[in-house]
Amino acid sequence: MTLFSSLNQRAVLQANTLLADGGGGYTDNWQSFASVWVKITPIAPTERFGPDRLEAKARHRILLRRRNDLAVGQRLVVGPRLFKVHGIQDDGPRQAFITLWCEELP
Repeated sequence: MTLFSSLNQRAVLQANTLLADGGGGYTDNWQSFASVWVKITPIAPTERFGPDRLEAKARHRILLRRRNDLAVGQRLVVGPRLFKVHGIQDDGPRQAFITLWCEELP
């Protein structure tokens, strides 16, 4: 069982809205929609060879209070750190928490 007191970092949830750039394309427009308390747990980092260098990814498990407005592709901002949501683990409506599987962006 996880206690609410373990949610010890403040995060801002953001969703992407595409805006027309006037030239036929679109630009990303990240908008904050909620401020939440989270617990961030690092999990095994991964490395792979890219076209010209070694690329490392830092993956994290982020726990927060259950919400119904989360989606893959959103992101979280925790201080200067930025996380992209790759997966959502929802263990059912009776659970108090939800888990986000995220990648920390550079």
